[in-house]
Amino acid sequence: PPAELTAQTNLMNMTPVSLNPSPEGVPNPAELSAVAANRAVPLSRMFGLKIKTIIIDAGHGGPDSGAIGKMGTKEKDVTLDIARRLRQHLVAKGHYHVIMTREDDSAISLNRRVDLARTAKADLFISVHLNYLPHKPINMIETYYFGPSTDAKVLRLAEQENAGAEYGLSDFRAIVEKLGKTMKLQESREFAESIQSNMVFNSRKQNNSILDFGVKRAPFVVLLGLEVPSVLAEVSCLSNREEEMELQDEKHRENIARYLALGIFDYLNKGALAHEAKR
Repeated sequence: PPAELTAQTNLMNMTPVSLNPSPEGVPNPAELSAVAANRAVPLSRMFGLKIKTIIIDAGHGGPDSGAIGKMGTKEKDVTLDIARRLRQHLVAKGHYHVIMTREDDSAISLNRRVDLARTAKADLFISVHLNYLPHKPINMIETYYFGPSTDAKVLRLAEQENAGAEYGLSDFRAIVEKLGKTMKLQESREFAESIQSNMVFNSRKQNNSILDFGVKRAPFVVLLGLEVPSVLAEVSCLSNREEEMELQDEKHRENIARYLALGIFDYLNKGALAHEAKR
């Protein structure tokens, strides 16, 4: 059934929670926690929250090239091109205000990227990256949302992507304490799953050898300070020689941007519509 009907059904089956206001007119925190703890339906649907402003973050930039393929392809150049193309797809819908964290080969600190999203009052944030696995010549796709991880490989990747961050330990602790906010965790996971499934499903039409590395949590600084649904998408693998060659073709980069857009639209429609890339 459509997501809206499912949400309504779930809401009808929920245990009623009385939100009796406090003397100041503010709902009791304990009662709000009871609502937040009910996983029957995401809070964004419960309260009818809308997505207006979307931030697209092209990974790396300036002296930070990111990963570099054996043919000399720089991650920063590919992510910027894909991000620009993704913006075009989102703007074409006419419903969203779309902002880029960088428009050119500029050096933008991770903290500044977060500040830009906050200042713009972003409702959705996606950071575009390419993976690099020097000892595994495979092509794969994976999507992350913020959270702790015990996977050594994920932690090494986070360390690489977090290089140059200016957050202090006190900043980190203060923001981590906010992770109990149900909406961000629910929505970021759902957002990541939509991006991953659409990327893999459509990419495999062109290359069925692409591996699905799934959705994972990782402590990426660029996602740390955001209190809205936010993901980091590793949309390709630059260490795979065939894939690096494909990335030289703008049609391939355009396809990646389209697949990302489909993932975003699918998330925004809460699965009510089945999206498939048109050839």
